[in-house]
Amino acid sequence: MVFRVGVVMLTKDLLDEVFDLIYGKNRTEQAVLKLNGIIKSSPENSRAIALKAYALNKLANLHKEWKYSQLALEFAERALLLNPNDDMALTSKGWALIDLAKPNDAMAVLNQATRVNPNNEYAWYNLAWAQYLSGDPLASTESIRRALGINPNNAILRRGKEMMEKGQVPGHLKKRNAP
Repeated sequence: MVFRVGVVMLTKDLLDEVFDLIYGKNRTEQAVLKLNGIIKSSPENSRAIALKAYALNKLANLHKEWKYSQLALEFAERALLLNPNDDMALTSKGWALIDLAKPNDAMAVLNQATRVNPNNEYAWYNLAWAQYLSGDPLASTESIRRALGINPNNAILRRGKEMMEKGQVPGHLKKRNAP
């Protein structure tokens, strides 16, 4: 699979490399630098911009620095101007809105992400958290079930489901969002 936008192509190999930097090697800052290079040489590369929003959300959660969430929101919106149906940009925007204590706003964006790509497990997962934080546990249960139906072996999804079932909120959201 190749996402061809502008001069630089974001190949499946490059996408895998960026995700490996973020999750496998815990080098999210390095992933952001790699994406900066792609975006610099191809400023219209909506997929790279969306992926940078995703990485910035990860940095926000790692460092509890919400300025990264605001930057993630800005990059997601920039990607959506270029491609309004980019499910990664929609998912990243929803994630940023959740971290910025706006779960109700996140729900509309994440519902759109699940319509654009019903196989995006993280769109369903983030939708589940937005619903949970907005006080809709039934909808949240259905969304996390959908996420796990896509990838039942995903430890992040399983942990999130367990937290929701126990009435827990991730530490970084406790003071920002109340169930």
